Amino acid sequence: MKVVIIGASHGGLQAALTLKKLNSQTEVVLIEKRSEISFVSSGIVLRMNQLVDELDKVRYLTLEELASKNIEVLLNTAVTTINPEQKTIIYEDTSKKTYEVNYDKLILATGSNQFSTNLTLPSKDKVTVFKSYLSSVEVLEKLEKAQAVSIIGGGYIGVELCDALRGQGKEINLIESADSVLFRYLDNEISSLIKQKIIDSGVKLHLGESVIGFSDTEEELFTTKTTNEEIKNDYVIVAVNARPDTTLVKDFLDLNTNGTVRVNEYMQTSDADIYALGDVISYPVRNSYRKSFIPLVNNVVRSATVAAMNVLGHTLKYNMTQKTTATKIFNNYVASTGLTAVEAKFEGLEVESIFLTLPCQLPYLELQEEVHIKMVFEKGTHKLIGGQLMSEKDITQSINTLSLAIDKETTLEELVTMDFYFNPGINQPMGIISRAAYEFLIGKYKA
Repeated sequence: MKVVIIGASHGGLQAALTLKKLNSQTEVVLIEKRSEISFVSSGIVLRMNQLVDELDKVRYLTLEELASKNIEVLLNTAVTTINPEQKTIIYEDTSKKTYEVNYDKLILATGSNQFSTNLTLPSKDKVTVFKSYLSSVEVLEKLEKAQAVSIIGGGYIGVELCDALRGQGKEINLIESADSVLFRYLDNEISSLIKQKIIDSGVKLHLGESVIGFSDTEEELFTTKTTNEEIKNDYVIVAVNARPDTTLVKDFLDLNTNGTVRVNEYMQTSDADIYALGDVISYPVRNSYRKSFIPLVNNVVRSATVAAMNVLGHTLKYNMTQKTTATKIFNNYVASTGLTAVEAKFEGLEVESIFLTLPCQLPYLELQEEVHIKMVFEKGTHKLIGGQLMSEKDITQSINTLSLAIDKETTLEELVTMDFYFNPGINQPMGIISRAAYEFLIGKYKA
């Protein structure tokens, strides 16, 4: 069987490797429009935080490793046409010379692009959208020289960039159209804590403001205009509005209303011989009535595994997603999973929640660390549907526990009596998750 994969980022590479592991005789061709593979788009933050000494090292796979597995990779190659009836693909190289390749099965891993709606962007010397290795190199160079930087978007990338830039003597502005940062993942209790840390770091935070344009762009210090004010800056990074890249297939595959490719639980599109994965599709969210566009790498890799298995006839269904995330910002680990209380109300769910700040260790230990925890439960059933954590202690593995609990429809009462370990030098007899559930349960039934 010959399988062609368009896109050699996280999803395309995972699909290719899975196909070869399942059957080494499968012919796999990877087509990538960029000049490199496997670059982690948030690598710029790792480099700025000195977790790696070179940006080019933020990769998890090499061309040589793919070649050793007999995976053909075509770089600097742009697909121009897909002919589903003939099962052929037309592509061109950098010299615009065209070629044709046939397939038995096709996998779309075209990912997402970043863009800003209703904005006319100046040259990339002034305003930059970044995702690839080359664009990240340019951003790093410009950030070193810039003294007044504006970051548009208060999601993970925007907040992580603010954290990485603090303490360098630069004027940093973070602009977010919502009224809180990380609003897709956090309720107000933890979001407010992060907001204060951003402000305390010296970053100028502009919430509830949308960028409407730029002016004086010929000047060294040009103006970023928001709905509320004008901000002077010499460099702007746009970190918003990732959108699925469906240009190649929008005329012959069924799409969802949000522009993603419609797939079934096996990652199969409306064409039985074409599969789609990653940021080009929408995902079923636990406790939601609809599928959503959620550009997270953990979703990408899972959907790629499902697609590859089913391409070779091994039935595997995609499970729900809880959009589980974690990061480290401003010396704190922050993690979330499931629906926020705000999202749950939007979904039409009646919920109740608890927010607590709990000590991790018993009081006799010199080391004392706190965890801020928010848990959201469905009224009546007491099922856990969301969880959020924040601490200077690395509590990120606990968010996986909460994700599994949501997936298995674990109740408040079950969390109170869940079997978690205890070590007198590490934690308390009742773990953080059980203690939060316990306090909530006591509050409900206290006379």
